[in-house]
Amino acid sequence: MMSTKQSPTVEERLSRLETLFTNVGEQVAAHNNTIDVLVANTQAHNNTIDVLVANIQQLTENVAAVNQRIDSLAEQTNRNINNLAEQAAQDRQQAVQDRQQAAIDRQNFRNEIRQIWEYLRDRNGGSSPP
Repeated sequence: MMSTKQSPTVEERLSRLETLFTNVGEQVAAHNNTIDVLVANTQAHNNTIDVLVANIQQLTENVAAVNQRIDSLAEQTNRNINNLAEQAAQDRQQAVQDRQQAAIDRQNFRNEIRQIWEYLRDRNGGSSPP
């Protein structure tokens, strides 16, 4: 004997399709929710990236300003160092001249003292001054 399988009725087939569509619909809804969450997260990330880009741009401008100020200070410092070195050289030269003049003045003073001493000695007849 042959066993015959009965084919499902239209009602059973429709019920099965309805169940399948319901399951697919639930999965689509779940995926839609997941997509909505992903879109929200992506938008939040985009906003965060925009803030970070703005911060980086501001920091870049700040660094450029600091670099410019450092360059300016370095130039000013170099000018000051050069001016101080020049002034020190002039001061050394003046000090040499002052020492030379002091030596000349000391020698002149000694000569004047010797002349005064000789004058007084000669006036007193060769004896020491009183």
